[in-house]
Amino acid sequence: MKHSQKLPDDEVRFISAMSPELIPGRLRALWEAGWSLGVIAKSLKPVRPKSTVHFWVKNAANQEQTRTIPSPPAKSLTSSAPLASSPRMRSISPEVPLDMVAHIGQLAELSKRYRSKTPSSSPLAQANRELTEIALDLYHRGVPAASIAQAAGVTYRAMARRIANG
Repeated sequence: MKHSQKLPDDEVRFISAMSPELIPGRLRALWEAGWSLGVIAKSLKPVRPKSTVHFWVKNAANQEQTRTIPSPPAKSLTSSAPLASSPRMRSISPEVPLDMVAHIGQLAELSKRYRSKTPSSSPLAQANRELTEIALDLYHRGVPAASIAQAAGVTYRAMARRIANG
C-alpha cells in the first residue's frame, strides 16, 4: 500500500515561518525541483487546495532561495507514473496522409451540396458517404478530428459531428 508523500518537516516549519508574500516563491521553487502540487498542498499548515497552490506557483516570481530546496524522493521504477525529473513527453498524433488531402478536399466540396433528399445513387451522396468512411477510418487510427477537418476545409465542429454521427 502506498504511503502518502509529504515535504520534510523542517521544510514545512520553514514555510510556516515565512512572511506570506514570500511563500508563493518558495512553493514555486519546490515545484520546479520536482515536488508535485498535491504533495505541496497536503504538506502546508493549514492544508490548502491544490488549485490554490497551483495559482500561487503560476503567479509567483522567480526569487533567489537562501535555503536549499529538498529533493523529492525518487519514485520506484515499478511505478506506472513517470519520474519527476524526466521531461514530460507529448505523444505525436498521426496526421492525414498527404496523398489523401486533395481527395478529402474534393469529397468535402461535393458533400457540402448533399441534402437528405438527394438520391443515394447520386455523386453527391456517394461523396458524402465516402468522406464519412474516410473520416471515421482516420479518426480510429488516431488522427485528430481537427486535422481531418483542416484537410477537408471544414470546421472542427462539422467534422466532429460527422464522426460522432458516422
